[in-house]
Amino acid sequence: MKYQLLITGLLIINLSCSAQTSEMPAAEGFGIMFYNLENLYDTINDPAKDDEEFLPNADRQWNASKYDKKLENLSKVIATGAAMLPTLVGLCEVENEQVVKDLANTKNLKPGNYKYVHYDSPDERGIDVALLYNEKVFKVKSSKAIHVTIPGETIDYTRDILMVNGEVAIQGKKEQLFVFVNHWPSRSEGEEQSAPKRAAAAETLKRAVDSLNAKFDDPNIIIMGDFNDTPVDISIQRILLAKGVSDSYADESLVDLMTNMQAMGLGSYNYKGNWQALDQFIVSESLLDGSGLQVNPASAIFVKKDWMLYHNDKYGDSPDRTFAGIKYIGGYSDHLPVFVGFVVK
Repeated sequence: MKYQLLITGLLIINLSCSAQTSEMPAAEGFGIMFYNLENLYDTINDPAKDDEEFLPNADRQWNASKYDKKLENLSKVIATGAAMLPTLVGLCEVENEQVVKDLANTKNLKPGNYKYVHYDSPDERGIDVALLYNEKVFKVKSSKAIHVTIPGETIDYTRDILMVNGEVAIQGKKEQLFVFVNHWPSRSEGEEQSAPKRAAAAETLKRAVDSLNAKFDDPNIIIMGDFNDTPVDISIQRILLAKGVSDSYADESLVDLMTNMQAMGLGSYNYKGNWQALDQFIVSESLLDGSGLQVNPASAIFVKKDWMLYHNDKYGDSPDRTFAGIKYIGGYSDHLPVFVGFVVK
């Protein structure tokens, strides 16, 4: 596990509204973002990782200039979500610790003085999850990587789930917060064929959450990630047992803040013209009970700006990605980030 000193103050949340977003009134608190960075690889060959596509002599001709442009683009997106930088930023599709450090040190993010938590995972593509955090607001007490075992006759490796136990200091109060950063197995083999892999990830996460509920009284939990499933899929609804914001729920329930957005046809990823809410925030009921650290459900948005998109005559607007096949486009990511605001009551 690696920490790196990298700051921010309290966030004054003042988000503009777009076709994909809900508008949140300005409030004193802090913000959390999750962003799938889409293949943030460095240009150096790592024999232990499947990074051959992203080397200067590969078909993609992935070089220092393209890498620097990718960092600049991603940092611009992260910095654009609110009036100040998010206190926590969950990341996925990062190759290693160095790319996390390079991102945090970009011109757009350096004023945040972020620290980070990162572990190398056994993923076959060599990509990991990570968490950037502002030490002035969020103090890390402990962290660990939770291994996800995929059932089957052959060994199948995927990303670990990152768990971080921290303390939020805001408005003179301190609250414990457990953060889970996820990147569940993709649908590249087909949605139905790959569903058991995401079910395994959901079961792993559910055991970790149940363990916290058994150990602590109504713990504050925020789960973020690219789940490669929507809020209405089996892994989220039937295994993780996440409710919708408008549903009734009891103590120790999990609530998916993106359920209503999925029903409205909004999302973070455009698959052949169909927006899907693959990137989500799921929170414990304790963050919605009106006391202490609280999430504002109306603040949960997919951050969507015109300059982050490209238009396809067949499928409409989609996130402007770095490559189309092996053709270099020079965009941002194939996913939109998600953002949510917190306050203390």
